[in-house]
Amino acid sequence: MLEAHDIRKSFSGLEVLKGVSFTLDRAQVLSVIGPSGSGKSTLLRIVTQLERADGGSLVVDGLTLFHDGPEGCVYDRANGQPIARKTGLVFQNFNLFPHFSVLRNITEAQRAVLKRGREESEAKAMELLRKMGLEDKASSYPCQLSGGQAQRVSIARALAMDPEILFFDEPTSALDPELTKEILSVIRDLRSERMTMVVVTHEMDFAKGISDKVMFMDGGLVVEEGEGDSLFTDPANERTRRFLSGYGQ
Repeated sequence: MLEAHDIRKSFSGLEVLKGVSFTLDRAQVLSVIGPSGSGKSTLLRIVTQLERADGGSLVVDGLTLFHDGPEGCVYDRANGQPIARKTGLVFQNFNLFPHFSVLRNITEAQRAVLKRGREESEAKAMELLRKMGLEDKASSYPCQLSGGQAQRVSIARALAMDPEILFFDEPTSALDPELTKEILSVIRDLRSERMTMVVVTHEMDFAKGISDKVMFMDGGLVVEEGEGDSLFTDPANERTRRFLSGYGQ
C-alpha cells in the first residue's frame, strides 16, 4: 500500500531525515516512536504532501509521488492529487477552522475537493459525528469543544474524505490523560475496521497493543523496526532499549 525508500530532507542545511525507508501493507497499523526532533512529524508531512522531500522515493497504492532523478528529487505532478485523496492526516493540535461550525468543518473539503453536494456531504458528516459520539455538537464551534471532542471532530473530518491511509501526528499530545483515552479508543475502533494507519505517538502501551509494525526513529534515521510488540519485548538495538527504559518498558 505504501513504500518509502531513502527519504531525505534538510532545513537550512540541517539534515532532518537522512534516508528513511519503510513499507506498509493494506489494513496494517504502523506506530512510529522516538524522541522529539527525530524526524517523525517531518516524515508524515512529506508523505501527506505538506513538505517536499529532497530525495528518495515514495509510492502509494502503485502511484509514484516522487523519485530520485539525475538532477535531484523529481515529483510526478499528475499523481499528486490522486495520492492526496488516498491519504488523510490528523494533526496534534486539531487544526479546525475556528469560524466554521463542527458540521461545516467536516463538509467543507468534501464539497470543495470531492465535489459532493450539500445533502450528501452533510449526511456523511452526521454519520461520522454519530460514530464519534458527537451528533449533538454539529452546530457548535471549535471554541465550545473540549480537547477530546475537537480531536474527534478532526478525525471525523479526515475520515469524511474516504482516505485509504490515515496518518496521526501525536493525536493525544495536547490532551490530558482522561481525554487521551477517548482518542485512543477511537483509533482502536478504526483498527478493528481494518483502516490502514500510521500513528506517531509517545503512548508506548497503546503502540504496543495496536501495532502490526513499530518503527523507532532517532536522529533522522530508522534505528529499529519490529513486527507486533517484538520491538518492545526484545529490542535489538541499545539506543532503542535506552529509549524504552524511560517509559517503563
